[in-house]
Amino acid sequence: KKQGNGFVLHQDRLLRLMGDKATASIGAVIAHHQAPLGAVIRELRVAEKRAKNEGGRDAFSITVIKRSGGALYLTSKWSRDGDSPMICLRELSAALKDDQASRRAAFHIHAWSTDLPEPSQLGDEQYREMLCRLMSYQFERQKIGLPETHARRLAEMAPLTSREEAMGFINNFLSVAEFLARTTRA
Repeated sequence: KKQGNGFVLHQDRLLRLMGDKATASIGAVIAHHQAPLGAVIRELRVAEKRAKNEGGRDAFSITVIKRSGGALYLTSKWSRDGDSPMICLRELSAALKDDQASRRAAFHIHAWSTDLPEPSQLGDEQYREMLCRLMSYQFERQKIGLPETHARRLAEMAPLTSREEAMGFINNFLSVAEFLARTTRA
């Protein structure tokens, strides 16, 4: 094996190595089966660019094209503060899918999110704690399993540059989770 300049010779084959610089930015689209394929492929390319640009590389972006014509977007790093948003999304969707749970939590949280203060008014730790308590309360009211766990994870993942960005991420995350739960509940 000879190595040099990002290449290695292995069994008479020249292979390219990425080393520590390799990243994976992925776009995904969930669309109705009757959605025009050309439009879905265009959205897929846009989702991949969104993952690279808005996610800052090594990120994913999910686009949900609703049958009614609306769309949902969720863009995030693969790992945020040691927690995987994909695992959180799967677990929250499963909790929302439970027969006892009401998926209205996403709508209630979206409704009061515009009344929150800016993160700079409270500081990051207090803001995250406030988000956690408010979401935990709403999840508990809607009978979503592990309300504090889901609320804490979402509060920790939310970017705190502004209220709009924090609540935009949380609302998009909850909307995609709710959509995924809705389609598998039937």
